[in-house]
Amino acid sequence: MLDTVWSRTLSPAEREILNASDSLPHRAETVIIGAGLVGLASAYALVESGLTDVCVVDRAGPACEASGANAGGLWFAQQSPELTPISDLAELSNRLYDELGKRFACDMTRRGVLDLVYSEKDEAEAQQRVDRITAAGFRGELVPRNRIREVEPELGVDAAGVLSPDDGQVHPVKLAAALVRHLREAGVRICRGVDVQSLGKPLGTSAGPLHADRVVIAAGAWTPLLTEALGWTPPILPVRGSLLALPEAPRRIHHTVMAERYYYWQLECGPIAGGGSEERVGFEPGSPSEVLQDIRAEMGAHFPALAHQPTEVAWYGFRPYCADHRPVIGAVPGNEDLFVAAGHFRKGVMLAPASGQVIADLVMGRAPRADISALDPARFSTSPV
Repeated sequence: MLDTVWSRTLSPAEREILNASDSLPHRAETVIIGAGLVGLASAYALVESGLTDVCVVDRAGPACEASGANAGGLWFAQQSPELTPISDLAELSNRLYDELGKRFACDMTRRGVLDLVYSEKDEAEAQQRVDRITAAGFRGELVPRNRIREVEPELGVDAAGVLSPDDGQVHPVKLAAALVRHLREAGVRICRGVDVQSLGKPLGTSAGPLHADRVVIAAGAWTPLLTEALGWTPPILPVRGSLLALPEAPRRIHHTVMAERYYYWQLECGPIAGGGSEERVGFEPGSPSEVLQDIRAEMGAHFPALAHQPTEVAWYGFRPYCADHRPVIGAVPGNEDLFVAAGHFRKGVMLAPASGQVIADLVMGRAPRADISALDPARFSTSPV
């Protein structure tokens, strides 16, 4: 399990759930490759549809990669101006999160997002952004600079802001633990430490062959490495992101605050976190000290009371960036029993419930509950790129 603010704020019971592993079966009706939130949400939606002969395999474990290394942002309104091609999927996910937040203990909140605006020119343009947010069906308002400390009292910069009051956060690893527990109780097998080596029939894995009627690939940035042998390589690349967290503190940050380069928020259990770099370094591990220093410098400038607080933990993850800025969801070209849900980039947590739902719809032979025509895997060539 990654050492992050999320893993450090798990209960012993949640940690035990995530560290447990089922033995790999000889066969399963549906196999899901990847135990991040997209993979777990797919298994959850299949179980809700009545299918329980499901096996989830992951070379590390639940939420051990990008799903456990992000900000847990549910920024549907704040990002709505950029979500036009996937607005139907986003709206479905927003509704599903309300249901998940009621069903599972995952520290889901709707504290809102405050997107800071620094210059007078940008402040004039910010109203247009508010208009686009409201046109997309969300609440949004422009907070002028003379009122900014009414919403963020400890903010130390001169800025206005676009407030999306209904956006929020979720503890992604607590959600993963809740889903894993629910899925196991329903009979789903979740197998850690299983590396899928080939997509043949049967699947070739590090723990032996696994026969499957249908396969779902939810392997994030590693997806092209699996599909390359099929002659289909979607343009999904890893983009490393670094974040850090300070120790538990009284409430100092009231929203997710989007600053010039990074974003900052406070977990419900107290720690303050921030970051969100975009580093195109392939799968190179590590969080560069200069990036972490840059995050701390911006954090201190925006919240002076935090400037001299120690960094308790820093971490990184590999976001699956897709070349056309849209996820890839649907049947793999030429393979009617092989599905993919990957390439979500910075929206994996946000879109996981809806992505899982439409994958379940496809697996079960139903019309997808959201319009995913813009996400069709067939939009990419069937030959490697």
